Amino acid sequence: MAVIIEVLGWGGRRRQYYQVDADQVSIGRGYDNDIVLPDPHISANHLRLDASGDGWAITDLESMNGLQVLKNPGPDASVLASGSEIKVGRTRLRIVAKNHPLEVTKLLHRLERDSSRLNRVSVWLPLLLTVIVAQIIALYAGTVAEWEWKNALPVILSAQLAIFVGALLWGLVGRLVKQEAHLLGQYSLILLASLVFTGCEWLLSTLSYNFNSVLFGETAQQLVAMSILLLLLSANLALATNLSSRSRWSGCAAFVGLLVIVGTVGQMKRWGEFSQFPQYSSTIATPTLLVVNGQTREEFLADITPLFDRADEAVLKK
Repeated sequence: MAVIIEVLGWGGRRRQYYQVDADQVSIGRGYDNDIVLPDPHISANHLRLDASGDGWAITDLESMNGLQVLKNPGPDASVLASGSEIKVGRTRLRIVAKNHPLEVTKLLHRLERDSSRLNRVSVWLPLLLTVIVAQIIALYAGTVAEWEWKNALPVILSAQLAIFVGALLWGLVGRLVKQEAHLLGQYSLILLASLVFTGCEWLLSTLSYNFNSVLFGETAQQLVAMSILLLLLSANLALATNLSSRSRWSGCAAFVGLLVIVGTVGQMKRWGEFSQFPQYSSTIATPTLLVVNGQTREEFLADITPLFDRADEAVLKK
C-alpha cells in the first residue's frame, strides 16, 4: 500500500515529501530506515507505520522523545487515516494516501499573474523617481518660507524610508506565507499609491484654498487617503497572502474603519480643547493655482487692518 509522508513547515505548508510503495514503513534518523529525517531529536529508529485497512497503524519503536498525534480525521483512533498529522521530535509530518482529495485549485489574483511586470527594475525605478519629483514639487508649492534643500531633504528621505520599510515588511509576509517576497512589486504598489495621494492632496488643497473651505479640504483629503489606503492594503494582501477576495476586503475595510474611528475621536477631543497658543502662519502665501476671482494680498491686508484697529479700540474701552 503506497503512502506519502509530507514534511510540513510554517503554516502547514509542505516542504518536502517521501513516497513509499510498501505495507510497512520505518521512519527515523538512521540510514537503515525507509524515510530518513535529519532532526536530532528523532531517534535512530523512531516509529513504524503498518498498513491497516484504509489507514496505517503507528508503532513507537521505544524512541527517546516519543511521538504525538496532532490530527486524525478517521473514526478509529488507533489507525491513522489519510490526512493525519503527527509530530516526531521537532518535525511535523502528514500521512497521505495517493488518492487523497486535493484542495480546489485557487485562481491567481490579477496582481499575481502580472507580478513579473511589477517586479521589474524598469517599472520600479521610474516610479521611484516620479514620486521623488512629485514630493519635491508638492513641498515647493506648499511652503510659505524661503525654499531650502536642507529643510526639504529630511522630509523626502524620511518618506522614502517609510515606503521602503513598508515594502520590506510586506515582502517578509509574502516570504513566510507564500514563499515569494515580491519585494519590488510591493515597493511599486506603495510608490504608486503615494504618487496618487500626493496628486490628490495637492488638488484638494488648491481647491480648498480657492473656495475658502478648509473643512471641505480636510474632510476630502481624509476620505481620499482612506480610500487609497483601502485599495493599497487589499493589493498588498493579494500579493503576499492566499486570502480570499471577501476575507481580504473585509479585513481591509475593518482596519480602515478602525483608523477612521480613532481619528474622529481624536479630532473631536481636540475640538473641545482651548489653547492659549493657537497655531498660525506669519506669512501669507500666494496660492499655487488660482481658479476663482479673489483679492490680492495687498487688498486683503488693506481690508483686514481696520478690523484689527476696531478690535484694539474695543479692548481699550473696556
